Amino acid sequence: MLQRIQSVFLFIAALLSGLTWLFPVRRWAMGEAAVVYRPSGVFMADGTPMADAALPIPYSILHTVVAAVLLVAVFLYGNRPRQARVVRGGWLVALLAGVLQFISSNSLDAYLGEGAKATGTYGASFFLPIGVVVFAVLAERAIRKDEHLVRSADRLR
Repeated sequence: MLQRIQSVFLFIAALLSGLTWLFPVRRWAMGEAAVVYRPSGVFMADGTPMADAALPIPYSILHTVVAAVLLVAVFLYGNRPRQARVVRGGWLVALLAGVLQFISSNSLDAYLGEGAKATGTYGASFFLPIGVVVFAVLAERAIRKDEHLVRSADRLR
């Protein structure tokens, strides 16, 4: 059913995953210039892509896939074991995306720190994958709890 707590957790996790499009992961100030690292790429402050510091993959695609998977999982309430597997796959991909963003952020920090003194600040998209993982794990636990409750009721019949 859609009014279950796991549906709320899944909607929140999908929303957080979608919000990564709006915020930067990290921002560096280097004197007059600034570099912004977004999940879609690395850009100068004026919005032009930075050609010599490209990401191996655009993490925005991973976050979009996670959001779509978690939204699809909301409507799999008829088959709770499948729903739990889909949610687990979603939060594992979100965790992978967060770890890869962290590695890319540290790599860019080392690259930008070579030429000049660059001071970096973390943005909201650096922390949003953590929230996605937390809410998806909470949803998976609630799904498992529901499945256990249904099985115990079947045994009583």
